[in-house]
Amino acid sequence: MDVEVDLYSGRPNPRFRLDPATGTELLRRLAGLDPAPAPDARSEPLGYRGLRVEPGSAGAPIAEVVIAGGAVLVRERGGRELWLVDRGRELERWLAGQAGTGLDSGVLSVLRQELS
Repeated sequence: MDVEVDLYSGRPNPRFRLDPATGTELLRRLAGLDPAPAPDARSEPLGYRGLRVEPGSAGAPIAEVVIAGGAVLVRERGGRELWLVDRGRELERWLAGQAGTGLDSGVLSVLRQELS
């Protein structure tokens, strides 16, 4: 699974890869989240906007997961969208913590500041 840090406008966002065991743990954590109604439309802020996960396998039922600000959007390959609650941004913090050395120190600093 690849994780994109949605941070920049006009240039490529930083990315890091999850090993298979961490990807499995992410799916386990997603399964434990409560459903939520779709949030009201909001403007896209500048700077950090969240984390996007791409499962990477064409056979996976999930096409994309977007984790930002206490909300999780799961987009399935069939087109269905499911919203979940990330209480206290625990999933977002955990996933950002999995970047390890996969991101440069400046990006890690932004993540720590945004999620503290």
